[in-house]
Amino acid sequence: MAQTTVDKFVQAVNEDLNLIAELKAAVDIDSYYKIAKEHGYDFTAEELHSELCQQSLEELAMKINPGMAPRQHINAK
Repeated sequence: MAQTTVDKFVQAVNEDLNLIAELKAAVDIDSYYKIAKEHGYDFTAEELHSELCQQSLEELAMKINPGMAPRQHINAK
């Protein structure tokens, strides 16, 4: 399966401490997308949402907050 731009972005976020710091400093969603685009990741909110919805809650938790698993305390909204 081909890796999507959003998937590549999520992988980069998990591996790049500088990118993580930039994203944490984003003041709004537009800033977040601007930072992603500056790093070569161009995607829409819908693409991000679609990619994240394809993940199990445990997979998503591991990407967003890696560490001890399983993360079964995360509830879908």
